[in-house]
Amino acid sequence: METDLERLHELNILIGEAESRGDQAFFQDLLSPAFAMRRANGAIQDRTAFLQNVAASHPRTTRIQSLTILGTDRAMVTCTVEMGEKQFENLRVFVRESGEIPWTLLAWANEPVTRA
Repeated sequence: METDLERLHELNILIGEAESRGDQAFFQDLLSPAFAMRRANGAIQDRTAFLQNVAASHPRTTRIQSLTILGTDRAMVTCTVEMGEKQFENLRVFVRESGEIPWTLLAWANEPVTRA
């Protein structure tokens, strides 16, 4: 049986793959009804706006930096996503109604990694 840590790790890898494929169905299932995202350019999107903008794009590589389960039904993940030469730091907040229900993505904030 898969642990919460394993499932959340896998989910965060799958997010990048689904973004690259433009897989709206994946995000329909994953996003909380009250989802909010802060894009790297500072724009804020709700669930509807995010889903409307899902489109196939460059391949991504996701490296998990930290994964913390808070209580039993909240989790926070930080990861770095690479798209070619670009890198983005991501903060993702997951919730679930109970231990029997899959994790949903409630909030996501990212920003570009600047290189000195």
